[in-house]
Amino acid sequence: MKTMKSLLLGTIIGLTSLNAYAQQAPTMPAASPAASVSQTFGLTKVDITYSSPAVKGRQIWGGLVPYDSVWRTGANQITNIAFSTDVMVGGQKVKKGKYALLTIPGRNSWTIILNSDADQWGAYNYKKSLDIARFTVTPQMGDMKERLAFMIDATSDSTAAVTLCWEKLKVVFEVKADTKGMIGKSITDFTDNSWRAYATSANFYADNNLDLKKAEDWAKMSVNMKEHYSNNYILAKILHAEGNNKDAQKYIVKAKELGDAADKANDGNYQNNYKDKIAKLYADLSAAVPAGKKK
Repeated sequence: MKTMKSLLLGTIIGLTSLNAYAQQAPTMPAASPAASVSQTFGLTKVDITYSSPAVKGRQIWGGLVPYDSVWRTGANQITNIAFSTDVMVGGQKVKKGKYALLTIPGRNSWTIILNSDADQWGAYNYKKSLDIARFTVTPQMGDMKERLAFMIDATSDSTAAVTLCWEKLKVVFEVKADTKGMIGKSITDFTDNSWRAYATSANFYADNNLDLKKAEDWAKMSVNMKEHYSNNYILAKILHAEGNNKDAQKYIVKAKELGDAADKANDGNYQNNYKDKIAKLYADLSAAVPAGKKK
């Protein structure tokens, strides 16, 4: 019995010692720490998650990363890229979702690959048959970058540039989204019959050279629901763009009248966003439509 108790006590003491050692063990930095970057452009969000290895004095291109071989584009788990909407990548259609981002580095050109197996470890089980998009880009020289890093630059509401930097090399490819088409569809489908919604929709169509006739209809619906300096200005702007300066004059006069009242009431929205624009269009239309022809 004593022997059994001694063994049990020894086991407990041993486990306690191991646990204490584990708690005291120092935490070391990861050789290739996890990293992520995200960016929204227009209505589309791009997310990239990856592990970031360091140069550490090694030869990277043609050395640690062989030329002409499929690379995980980072370390550890495969690098992932995700899109919140349908996009074009390298001129190819890609559905919204998460993908493995692999590359084939070359001396003079790189192949960029989007693959549907987003959960693979490294590129050991890569299957070309699961590629969603594949295209080539030309690498560029860049400033020294010790750790691999991705950057996403929203260059417009419809485009973003994805850049991979490591060592003295950078690789860039473009992501495009049909932002105007997506907004146009959401506007067409909306059920909010408020005057502001119609005015906002009309203004977007006018500013993006879309269907001006539809924009005019929405602006008129907005004005008919409630006269405001903003929707009168938007309607005047649309009519002016259509070449109908005579009718545009009528609405800009109303916009200025309502705007002047808003100005006296210290309306910040008018003063900051509409006052100068209404004054300019008022002046332009006054010059374009002589006084005797305004009726």
